[in-house]
Amino acid sequence: MRMTRWIVAVLALALLLPLPAEAQKVGLTFTSGPTGGSWIPMAAATADVVKKKFPELDIQVEPGAALVNMEKIRIDKADLGWSMTTVLSDARAGKGQWVGKQTDRPLYVANYYPNVWQLVVPADSPIKSIKDLKGKPVSLPTRGNTSLDDGWVLLLKAYGMKLDDLGPKSYGPVAANAEAVKNRQALAAGWFTTVPASFIRDLGSTTKLRMLPVPNDIIKKMQEFNPGFVRHVVKAGTYAAEGIEGDVVTIQSPTILIASSKTPADAIYKVAKAIVEGRAEFANVTKAMAGITAQEMAQNFGMPYHPGAERYYREAGLLK
Repeated sequence: MRMTRWIVAVLALALLLPLPAEAQKVGLTFTSGPTGGSWIPMAAATADVVKKKFPELDIQVEPGAALVNMEKIRIDKADLGWSMTTVLSDARAGKGQWVGKQTDRPLYVANYYPNVWQLVVPADSPIKSIKDLKGKPVSLPTRGNTSLDDGWVLLLKAYGMKLDDLGPKSYGPVAANAEAVKNRQALAAGWFTTVPASFIRDLGSTTKLRMLPVPNDIIKKMQEFNPGFVRHVVKAGTYAAEGIEGDVVTIQSPTILIASSKTPADAIYKVAKAIVEGRAEFANVTKAMAGITAQEMAQNFGMPYHPGAERYYREAGLLK
């Protein structure tokens, strides 16, 4: 009887004691991207890589978009999210879409891959520059999408134009944009996305294309609008089958992983460690991640690190 009472007492005490840190489950919400893009599968791959190394981290992926993700983190509706350097820069500075909503909640975790501006038109069209789109029908990203606000709107502004200067406009997801050009209901489609872009591959399977370059003087204007833009070159041969020849100079805003300042530093330390050390798996989702180095993933483009990520990068010798 005494032994039984002793066992019961020990079990009761054990139930009152906290579980070891490694056994405590931590739930994180990861807001990713729109249907049809690379952000949803890349988020799923990220969650899988983290879970393999740290099973105690339970990451739930939900749909999103760059601006939506930033808003969710700003109002404490998400722990992790995809973003772009341009969006993070504006949100923290209270510029652009974030006038009156300046926030220090989002912090930098890791750099993934170039999010490249790619604007294509039929090769047999007379359109050689964005100026030539004045009065022409175009197919645009959905309202509120970063590719519309930080892509089309700012590029037109750099040329002294605005959306109203374009001809008939249709708004929709990337697949719908490509279909509109394919059917000649529109003469242009442009998005920030990976290289090679699936919508260009799809469109180029039936129509030879031309990619409109972004001249250096326009790049400088874009960087004045937002320091998060980076010059980028789409290498010759990337879209040879689609009719695009030679190097094409354009811009990019790196795809980055951000986290809320309210998300525990220990959890983000584990996220950073898992994704950097397991980065080879991401090439299975997009070729843009093939060969990426740990140093490249640690690159923050002047953005403030989340304390957990900074701790890992310093321990790994990626930050001095």
